[in-house]
Amino acid sequence: MKKIKLIAMTAAMGMVFAACEPTLIDGPDPFATVDATVLANGITYQQFADEACTQSDPAGNFVKFNSTSGVVQVFAEGNESPLFTGAGGVFKIPVKRGQPGQANIIFRIVNADGTFTDATKTLSCTPPTELAPEMLLLVSDNGQKVWKYAASNPYGNGGHAGNGADFNGPGVVGGNWWGVDNADGLADQLGHVPGGTATGDEAAGAYMVFTEDGLVTSYKPTGEAIRSGKFEVKNYDPERSSGWELGKLVTSEPAILFPWMINGGGKGVSEFDIMYFTPQAMTLVYTNGQAAGDWGEITHWCFVGGSPDPLTIEGTWTYAANGYGNGGHAGAGADFNGPGVVGGNWWGVATGDELQGQVQHAGGAPTGDEYSDAYMVFEGNTVTTYGPDGSKIRGGEWEAVMNDFASGAGRGAAGWELGKLTTSEPALLFPWVINGGGVPVTEYDIMYFDANNMTLVYTNGQASGDWGEITHWVFTRK
Repeated sequence: MKKIKLIAMTAAMGMVFAACEPTLIDGPDPFATVDATVLANGITYQQFADEACTQSDPAGNFVKFNSTSGVVQVFAEGNESPLFTGAGGVFKIPVKRGQPGQANIIFRIVNADGTFTDATKTLSCTPPTELAPEMLLLVSDNGQKVWKYAASNPYGNGGHAGNGADFNGPGVVGGNWWGVDNADGLADQLGHVPGGTATGDEAAGAYMVFTEDGLVTSYKPTGEAIRSGKFEVKNYDPERSSGWELGKLVTSEPAILFPWMINGGGKGVSEFDIMYFTPQAMTLVYTNGQAAGDWGEITHWCFVGGSPDPLTIEGTWTYAANGYGNGGHAGAGADFNGPGVVGGNWWGVATGDELQGQVQHAGGAPTGDEYSDAYMVFEGNTVTTYGPDGSKIRGGEWEAVMNDFASGAGRGAAGWELGKLTTSEPALLFPWVINGGGVPVTEYDIMYFDANNMTLVYTNGQASGDWGEITHWVFTRK
């Protein structure tokens, strides 16, 4: 028998202690290693169609089990993240659309000597034929979706007014007090980040990906992963019966973009109230326990669905409203804070067709792209411009290089462009300096970019802030 030494002490009046001789008593034997057959035979279970385990179903995805061998860890084969730990309880079989109607579930016990004993059971299950409504919004029918910061007010604070109906549109924050103008401004908000250290998502080009597997991952603009975790949408109620949230977005750890409570000294948030929720936009709030209607400080995040990479220019583009025009070089790149927004704008054509009256900028003769239906195609490293009838006008090679947001460069040292788009020769739609008499452009400042919109500028050497004339182009995906 293993002996355990106990030292007994007694307390006397006045807190005077007297030591006794050590006494040896018998201790328990170490637990024997559990045999796999014994473990398997000791697992009993029943499957249900619902989490409350009220609707018995031999192919149900909710499993209520008991282990006579004691505490076990439960895994889905191929995934080392436990579904459950305990001697009994309820776990959900993780199954996706299109998967077979069977799942191998591993029950694992940790032996006293540190070894594992596994028992695998093959359970019938019911793969979903379609996503739940809330998951369809979050990950789309393709099973994964990218979310990016909203163009304005993506992060900030406000008062808890208690009226969820005030969050009645994309980026609309009820009780709003303050927010960063755009996500680049998060680089100046490191006081909310643990240790005050930048993590790489303090930039408009950062993004996060939600998948139907229940995983969310946040990325730097360069595509490097920052953090990740599991997620779940709980208590989804599109009717907003509580008068406040539409549901809860819960993550296993702080995992979304810039997941820090405002003025919380680095406190991470893993449970959010969903306040606005459509396929195009999502607004989240953390109340920090503030009572509804007491106007205590809450934190908000505003996101939009978008492209995962700000350099994903490939595709077909055409003119947007104000697609070509001029303005003054005010020097504030943050003024280009949304689709079609041109800082220092003076003038622009309402439609591409109006370029037919602006051929003096092209050297005096039409070139074929002075029409709303003209377009350009970025494919690989080449870009080709076409007239409305599909006839080629011009083309060349292209390259886009964005600033390194992760290092804090943001819009560059001068606070102007997000990056540069260059072509080997004049190749884009109507690539002429305004009032230049036919001077072509092959290098553009990228001033705004999202999944469907792109704003470019050519400064023509004008000094930042001197309001000298610059040329702008505003494009949208065709």
